[in-house]
Amino acid sequence: MLSLALATVRTRRAGFAGAFLALVLGTAVIAMMALTLGATFGTPHPGPQRFAAAPAVVVPADPRGDRARPPASLPDRTVAAVAATGRVTADRSFPVTVSSGVPGGPSAGSRSAVGHGWSAAGLGRYRLVAGRAPAGDGEVVVGGGAAELVGRALSVGTADGVRRYTVAGVTAPVWFEDAVFFGDRTAARLSPPVNALVAYAPPDRVRAAAGPGALVRTGDGRVDADPDPSGGAAALSDAQAMAGTTMVIAASVAMFVIATFAFAVEQRRRELALLRLVGATPRQVRRTVLAEAAVVGAVASAVGCVLGVCATGVLEAWMTGHGVAPRWFSIGLEPVAPACAFLAGVGSALLGAASAALRAARVRPAEAMREAAVGRRSLTPVRAVLGVGMLAGAVVAGWVIARQAPETAVNPRKYGSVPLLFTGGWALLAPLVLPAAVRLATRPWTRRGAGALLVRQNMLNSRRRAAATMVPAVIAVGLVATMLCVQANGDRARLAQAREETRADRVVVPAAAGGRLDRPTLEALRAVPGVAATSVTPVRAYIGKRSGPVLDSLSAQAVAPGALGDVLRPRVVEGSLDGLGDDAVVIDRRTAESNGLTLGERVVVRLPDGVPHELRIAAVVRTGLSGDTTYMSSALLPAGNRAGITPDRVLLTYRPGTDRAAVADRLAAALRGCPARTATVGDWFTAMETGLREKADTAATVVLGISVGYALISVANTLAMASAGRRREFAALGLTGATRAQVLCMAGGEALLAVGVGGIVAAGAGAAVLAVQRLSLDRIADGYGPAVPWGPVGATAVVCAVVATAAAVLPVVLPAARSVVSSVASSVTRVGRGGASV
Repeated sequence: MLSLALATVRTRRAGFAGAFLALVLGTAVIAMMALTLGATFGTPHPGPQRFAAAPAVVVPADPRGDRARPPASLPDRTVAAVAATGRVTADRSFPVTVSSGVPGGPSAGSRSAVGHGWSAAGLGRYRLVAGRAPAGDGEVVVGGGAAELVGRALSVGTADGVRRYTVAGVTAPVWFEDAVFFGDRTAARLSPPVNALVAYAPPDRVRAAAGPGALVRTGDGRVDADPDPSGGAAALSDAQAMAGTTMVIAASVAMFVIATFAFAVEQRRRELALLRLVGATPRQVRRTVLAEAAVVGAVASAVGCVLGVCATGVLEAWMTGHGVAPRWFSIGLEPVAPACAFLAGVGSALLGAASAALRAARVRPAEAMREAAVGRRSLTPVRAVLGVGMLAGAVVAGWVIARQAPETAVNPRKYGSVPLLFTGGWALLAPLVLPAAVRLATRPWTRRGAGALLVRQNMLNSRRRAAATMVPAVIAVGLVATMLCVQANGDRARLAQAREETRADRVVVPAAAGGRLDRPTLEALRAVPGVAATSVTPVRAYIGKRSGPVLDSLSAQAVAPGALGDVLRPRVVEGSLDGLGDDAVVIDRRTAESNGLTLGERVVVRLPDGVPHELRIAAVVRTGLSGDTTYMSSALLPAGNRAGITPDRVLLTYRPGTDRAAVADRLAAALRGCPARTATVGDWFTAMETGLREKADTAATVVLGISVGYALISVANTLAMASAGRRREFAALGLTGATRAQVLCMAGGEALLAVGVGGIVAAGAGAAVLAVQRLSLDRIADGYGPAVPWGPVGATAVVCAVVATAAAVLPVVLPAARSVVSSVASSVTRVGRGGASV
């Protein structure tokens, strides 16, 4: 059987080329993503990092007994008590903004970093590579900076404003932070709170001095004091999600390989029938087909694994360059991932061949020749059951999400199963609409000539071939339509909710992404006449009942109580936003339900400074699409923002009778030299929408690009095999008077019709996803219309049509094809003249 299989593969190289290419690509994708996914697991940087050289680290504890993250700080009494034990080193961590404009600086705009005192540099084993330590109040050391920066002036923004500092030195880069080191006295002035304290006394003595409000970490426990206690694993969440999603989609489109091999076997039904007639048993037929699939699958999978391993370097550079993974991310070579990809490729080939071989082997010899010449049904019972099951699963999943967690519908990563199930179900059931769609599409043309009639009858008589062409087109267009629709509608709902809840005229945000506004900027804004300024300060809050442990950790927003219901208007579910005072807190419905909190109940809220505040739940609002929706009074923040808590935006509202043009000029003058920028609220939301779209495009490049390419290969392969197998049919058409152009038009028309029907089915899948997603989004957002990414969807459909047409007509116009057609025509002519019969 193996020798016969090898001979068949050699003589049918063209027939197996498409299946070979599809397997190579599929195995390469699986190997590449398996290696990437494996690189995102584990701890890339084990052991203590930021405090690797510290014997013991004292850090503040949050109300739950865990380590509180900056800007949380140690109480003064704890610092004094630990300092009494002997030598200590204080570490202050505070946000800074480094502005470009000097050689060697950031490439564009400003960037956010973290400030420290120079004495803390040795704790993280920072190493000077140029220059020296900061010696005065006006000098800094830049972590990971270029050596050319030494001696130059650099603009650094802190909570006290922007100041020019001279770069005294630069250190080697570290993975866990971008740091700027000041002199110790300067750091203490810029940020008085101590965020961590390194003690050199015996640990037991340090613990006794620290007391219950702090945690003492030693040994491997010092990782808890690092900026990223996971050792880099947390920074890889986006990369892990991208690789995992692509793996799922790649596994879903594995049906292309199965369909490709199944169609390759279907094309050889006459050959298999002859084997049965000459005495081959069903078992021998099955073994022959499986041996062919094993040979092609093994070679293709091996080539794919090699290509996948080689391509990881390109993928790694793309991921780090587009912010999908941190700059230190690397993909190593683990033999398990390519081995799994190899087994998956061979298994797909065997599965695809076996499904068709089983059907062919069951045909009786007397019936084989007759059945090989007629069309077969394209929708088997198994396929129908799977298709209906996938559609039912999609509907159930969408309904459950809408009832229990509607906010999940804005996250394609969590909601991705719904579009995958809808697309797969519609693809499997697509042959059901094929006869009606073909008759409807060709009806206007059948009376204008025989070409349209031939196209229609060929499609109806060869439904399996038509379905094999149509299904990959459904997958390609459907994946783009459904996945991008989920992303686009989720982004629109998120923006619609933000627009609905914001009633301001202008907004002021930091110049650097992720930064905070400094105190001089806030004072300058408050001094601008004609506008009312409302600062919004994100803060970590711990909420619990008056008697009992902490219930939840929330991402809250501190605002002036009068701004709620006026400038900020979250949708109220219970209670009211009128007349709020400093003793009120507003929580969202999900927080209330998950923690058993009720309207009017008094709770204890602790902010990063650790001071408890007893507040009354004045209102319960709709859960936000971007996270927790918790509001409290900005008066509860530490006095003077001692803990380093500053706003991330200021909303400006024009006062009645204000000249808006004049106010815009005053704002521009007030913000000159400040690390902030202002825009109208409309422009701000437009920029936010653009950013979301760019992020979605970045994700779609990998997640959808590979899968669409896979589908296109399947389309091309199926039509190339079909056209190559129809040379005798095309020759017969030539004998009846059809010109070459007419034959080409017929072949191309069939391909276009199959892709067109596939596009219609894909549109149905997209509409189903939109309808089901709308069930969730309508519960949490208003005022947005459905978004359909017509550009990518249309481009995918056009590419599918072009590839299908080319694959259908090229085998006819190639010189080899012409010679074969001519030889077949001559043979038929000679047989006809000689009166021979078959």
